[in-house]
Amino acid sequence: MFEMKNYRIGTSSPIGKALVINIRKFMNDQHKERYYSENDVNELKTVLGNLQFDVTERSDLTKTQIVEATEQFVEDLNVSPVDICFVCIMSHGNKDYFISHDNEELSHEEDIMEKFSNSNCKGMKGQPKIFLFQNCRGGRRETMRDDAQPTLPSNRSPSTIRDAIIAYSTVPGFVSYRGYAGTKTIPSQDGAWFIQA
Repeated sequence: MFEMKNYRIGTSSPIGKALVINIRKFMNDQHKERYYSENDVNELKTVLGNLQFDVTERSDLTKTQIVEATEQFVEDLNVSPVDICFVCIMSHGNKDYFISHDNEELSHEEDIMEKFSNSNCKGMKGQPKIFLFQNCRGGRRETMRDDAQPTLPSNRSPSTIRDAIIAYSTVPGFVSYRGYAGTKTIPSQDGAWFIQA
């Protein structure tokens, strides 16, 4: 039988720390610019700030810089643990990876989440970790439906990360939608549906 775990929340100040990485532009224009993605960053900063999170925002990082920023964030959590940590990465991507500013692929699991395992991030052992990945996970498009059923992962190997909520903006194989001002080519200032929700 499943037993609910209780977490200590409200014992640290700040309550949580957040790392928000937004890749808007890509070197040599190899990928489309993610117009107005800074609006998603601002919305996240407002919500997380209201929840008493200390937010670190980074933009247009190379692969090396993303790895370094993530490792520094983990080190900060090890030195000064908090009740909750939150990581959000917004970019282009595919099923298992996202794209850095220098057009390199980074794995959601190996390059980001594994750094927060109990052995790597001892300061957050037994505490909740939230991961949001805002990127396409394929090229298929789906029309909006109100009778959609949840999709459960299959054939997944067990992860070493515990006490985590992992949310992707779309299911494997599909695009992730952003707001558009009446056409498919003119982005609105509303940002990504997943983040704005």
